[in-house]
Amino acid sequence: LLLISLNHIKSNNIMEALTQTVSTAIQSSDYTQLSLVFTSQWQSLGQGEQRTLAAHFIKSAVASPTFFPAAFQSQTILSVITATLAHLPPIVEGAADTQLRQLLFDYKVNEEDDYSTAARILSGVRMEASDENSVYYMTPLERCDVFVKVAECYLEEDLTVEAEGAVTKAGTIIENSGITFVKNDNDNDNDNDGE
Repeated sequence: LLLISLNHIKSNNIMEALTQTVSTAIQSSDYTQLSLVFTSQWQSLGQGEQRTLAAHFIKSAVASPTFFPAAFQSQTILSVITATLAHLPPIVEGAADTQLRQLLFDYKVNEEDDYSTAARILSGVRMEASDENSVYYMTPLERCDVFVKVAECYLEEDLTVEAEGAVTKAGTIIENSGITFVKNDNDNDNDNDGE
C-alpha cells in the first residue's frame, strides 16, 4: 500500500512538472521543449494522464494570444498537434480541440493552399448531433457546413472520390434533419441558361 501511494505521489509530481513545462513552453514558443514533452517525456505517464496533458496543451495553445498562427509554420509543432489530437479525453474544455482544428484548417487553406490536409483536419472535428448541452453540439446546418468545406477542399485538389464522400455525409445530415429547401421563383435553373 505504501509503494502504491509513493508511486501515486511520484506520478502526480511528474504530471505537475510536465503541465508546467507545457505552459511555460507555450508562453515562450519553445517548440523543441514541447516536442520533447510529447515525444518522450509523456511516455512515463498512463493513458489518462497523457489525455489530460494533451488537452492541457491544446487548451493553453488555443488560449495563448501569441502562439498561433506562428507555431503552424513549425513542422515540430505540427507533429505535437498530431500527437495531442490523437490522445484526447472525451471532452476538452470549451471544445478547444475544435477551435484548434478550425485555426489549423484556416491556416492550411489561406496561407499554404494545402487543401487536402485542411480537409483531413476539419473532417476530424467532433460534432454532437443530439445533446444540445455538449460543448461539441452543432446544428444540422453547422455540421453540413463542415462537410461542404471538406468537399470544397478536396475538389481544389481534384480528389473527387473524397469530395463525394463529404458531400454524401452533408446530404445525409440534411436528409435526416428534416430540413427542406424551397426554390424561389427568382432562382434560375439550368434549363433556362440559353434564354
